[in-house]
Amino acid sequence: MVDILQALSNFTNKSHRFVLKKFLLPIGDTLLRQGMLPHLEFLRRAQWWPLDQVISFRDERLRRLIGIAYQEIPYYKYLLDASDISPSDIQSVSDLNKLPISTKQMFRKYYPKDTCRQTGFRSFEVSSSGSTGENFRVLQDIETKGILRALTVLSFEWGGWRSGVPHLQTGMTLKRGIIKRLKDLMMRCYYVSAFGLTDRHLDAILRMIDRHKIRHLMGYAASLFEIAQRANDTGFSCQMESVISWGDNLFKHYRRSIEETFNCRVTDTYGCAEGIVVAAQCGQGNNYHIFSTDVVVEIVNDEGIAVSPGEIGHVILTRLHPGSMPLIRYRVGDIGVLSRDRSCSCGRGFEILSSIQGRDTDIVLTPSGNRLIVHYFTGILEHFDEITMFQVIQDKIESIRLLIVPSSTFGSQSESSIRKALCDKGAEDLTIHIELVDEIPATSSGKRRFVVSNLVKSSIETCIEPD
Repeated sequence: MVDILQALSNFTNKSHRFVLKKFLLPIGDTLLRQGMLPHLEFLRRAQWWPLDQVISFRDERLRRLIGIAYQEIPYYKYLLDASDISPSDIQSVSDLNKLPISTKQMFRKYYPKDTCRQTGFRSFEVSSSGSTGENFRVLQDIETKGILRALTVLSFEWGGWRSGVPHLQTGMTLKRGIIKRLKDLMMRCYYVSAFGLTDRHLDAILRMIDRHKIRHLMGYAASLFEIAQRANDTGFSCQMESVISWGDNLFKHYRRSIEETFNCRVTDTYGCAEGIVVAAQCGQGNNYHIFSTDVVVEIVNDEGIAVSPGEIGHVILTRLHPGSMPLIRYRVGDIGVLSRDRSCSCGRGFEILSSIQGRDTDIVLTPSGNRLIVHYFTGILEHFDEITMFQVIQDKIESIRLLIVPSSTFGSQSESSIRKALCDKGAEDLTIHIELVDEIPATSSGKRRFVVSNLVKSSIETCIEPD
């Protein structure tokens, strides 16, 4: 009987994937005008190109990007002219250092009038505060979104997942509208909160995994770690086929716990909400493959000079697809290390990133046992125009201090609105002390810590460096 049920399940999975691949995905891609599927097919071929072919293609796209940015974006025309540089001076990635590095503050000053362009595609605004707590908005179009989805799907395939296979995802978009619900149904995605991590919620997730025979987990690294911890505590046993993490640092103790619990390799991905999918692990070692056909990654020191592979520095990103808002030499706020390795045993030709070390993530604990990860706060507070920058500090289990650099729109009702938004979504038993400050200083590494937890000076401090 078990064999019959397993065969029926396999048949159902194969049938669903056939319908999804041949009909549902092409129809959806056409209706949304995203071009995700053609770019995914291109990526599946390009990943096996030799490195010199990847570099040639990348440089060609870079030249086109610089030309478009200079002709259509006043911000970049000003940067090039002020530096006495013409677009023809940028022929390859090695020439990029002739351009100034752009920061959130610089983009914010000229956004949107002088940093955006019309592409002929529907555009929309996306917000990000990353792990620094500094709100930042960019304009994105649906073609760019399709490219980002193709890169994301490819990274999931590296982890071992295939479209249409049942999976559980932890996320922040809890209000699933009709389009998202249809997508979840079509992709067989069981979507759960990444920040309501009480024991009760974690137990419900484990029951869902068991009931639907889910063998693929995806989501924020901290939330996957908490699911694994709860599984250990309750004696839950299940072998996964893939676990894919994103959004915050996959610390060594996170990886160890998840892999031991689910007897499965964790593959990590790296990107930023501003609209750049940067790199992902392939499962062979702990390096990350940079999506070199779509992004340039530079690692520089405090003076903006490139450091050698193996040395730590600031991550500077250039998205090769211009989209509605080109991002060229954008200092994203992370700290990373390029790999000394030129190739990977998997055979892919993309360049290699050793690690991302700058997404500082702590977990805020509440008296009721909830665990609030970094994206709990960013997912809520990034939508407040009254906030320019913020930081959470926890000294006591019953309270947090929320430091806010206010914008000009901060008013008498702002504090109560902020407290209500946090309490409505998981912080109801925390006392929230809001302190308005002029600035939030960076650490010696140049990174602003988003969450500072002083509750535990624990033994894990020696093993929390990201892989």
